[in-house]
Amino acid sequence: MKHVLGVALATSMVVGVMTAAAIESRAAQRAQPAKTPDWSGIWEVDWRNARKTPPRPPMKLTPPYQVKLEAFRAAQKNGENLQSQGANCVPPGLPRIMSQPYPIEFVFAPGKVVMLIEAYMQFRHVFTDGRKHPEDPDPTFMGHSIGHWENDTLVVDSVGFTESTQLADGVPHSDQLRIVERFRRVSPEWMEVQTTLVDPVVLAEPYTSTSSYRHLDDEIREYICLENNRDSADDKGRPGLSLEKK
Repeated sequence: MKHVLGVALATSMVVGVMTAAAIESRAAQRAQPAKTPDWSGIWEVDWRNARKTPPRPPMKLTPPYQVKLEAFRAAQKNGENLQSQGANCVPPGLPRIMSQPYPIEFVFAPGKVVMLIEAYMQFRHVFTDGRKHPEDPDPTFMGHSIGHWENDTLVVDSVGFTESTQLADGVPHSDQLRIVERFRRVSPEWMEVQTTLVDPVVLAEPYTSTSSYRHLDDEIREYICLENNRDSADDKGRPGLSLEKK
């Protein structure tokens, strides 16, 4: 009798494990279909292709941030804000890292897409395994990104950005910034990326722009930016002094 009960219990446990595994498997299949587009390889922003994409509209800012932008531009006329923190080797983060004149390598893996960005040697993980954003994500330059597929388009939703990143020169963001990107390979040599910025504190309305990327037969190279370089900037965004004594 004990043997029969033991076998029944073991069988029940196995069935339970199989059921849980089946549920996880079905969830994973819903999160990412079995067959999805794959544009693994090297891509780079193609400004020459801009005529094929809509022109970038101006950002519409809320009144307080419009005032800040005007003050930023006024300071530029006085010789300030001439350089960003990029001159001090601080990466621009999202969304601006995606428009740097350096290539990006896309790597597809189960449950995620990885972007290896040559500029500032940055990387992004876009999780496509069905997970949600953390309730309180740690602020980072790239934010926390999750993605899903809509036919041939990879839709990426990102939140949780460090305060040092900007939407544009003189336009910071709030902790409510959300960035939605739609990646679609239009042809073997051309990819289109539509980016929408949503920040009700800074932007009077969501801001959408479209960029094109061209495929490169190339590889990612090492990008090293050193602190205290010749083109550094002070706290007012003015060029620093050369390290070489004259």
